[in-house]
Amino acid sequence: MTAEPVRESIQVSLRFRSTIEATILELERNAALDERFLATLRNPDHRRRQRLLIEKQLDKAFRLREMLSLMSVRLESRRRERAA
Repeated sequence: MTAEPVRESIQVSLRFRSTIEATILELERNAALDERFLATLRNPDHRRRQRLLIEKQLDKAFRLREMLSLMSVRLESRRRERAA
C-alpha cells in the first residue's frame, strides 16, 4: 500500500482565482463551440486539426481545474494603501 502524496494548498488572491475560473469556463465553452463546428468540416485534415484543438482545450481546462482544487484564497488583513 502506497501513501498518497500530501497536497499542499496554494494561497492565491481572490482576483487570481476568479481569473482561473473564468479561463476554465472560456476553454470549455470554446471546446463546445468547436465541437459543433466540427460537423461542418469536409476536409479530413481540417477535421483532425479541429479534434486536436478541442482535445487541447479540454485538457487545459482539466489541468486548471486540478490546480484550482489546490488553491485557497488568502485572507488579506488590510488593503495596501496607494502611495500619494
